[in-house]
Amino acid sequence: MDFNDEKWDVWSRLMKGVQEGDMEAYAHLLSEISPLVFNYVRKRVYHSGQVEDVYQDALLTFHKARHTYQVNRPFGPWLFTVVRHAIWGSLQRRRKVTEKELQFETMPEISVPDRDENPLNGRLLDALRSLPETTRRAVELLKIRGMDVQTAAKELGISEINLRVRAHRGYAKLREILERDN
Repeated sequence: MDFNDEKWDVWSRLMKGVQEGDMEAYAHLLSEISPLVFNYVRKRVYHSGQVEDVYQDALLTFHKARHTYQVNRPFGPWLFTVVRHAIWGSLQRRRKVTEKELQFETMPEISVPDRDENPLNGRLLDALRSLPETTRRAVELLKIRGMDVQTAAKELGISEINLRVRAHRGYAKLREILERDN
């Protein structure tokens, strides 16, 4: 596809139509710029597993920002600014989630302890029992029964994100209780 000045002018006119509510212009514009946006994202996101998600975030950001385009200004710089900010924001959010997920992965594996085996096991069991039911179930399914997040979320009838939040809160509360007892 040749991206000459004429193509950018056509896209600028289509964007004007989009702002006026022309859904056909919107569909046409998206079908033409999507490969360009995808390649732009692909070249800037180094983790191949994240490219598709970041690309979707970029398209969503484009959709949300479409009203900010000024039709008397060039379309290209505006488009790439929107996409660049979308990439950055998406990667920042994913980095924050990944940092939190690392805590899940580094939590020590626990099994149902027998009070008489080790004093820590009794304290851990007491701490686990003191958690609210929803939080305790999340921790038990992930760490005691060793379920993966998807399966555990299905068993509890909640989203994976909700399960991760509950488990994270449970891990934090367990640490707090055990550190307080020391």
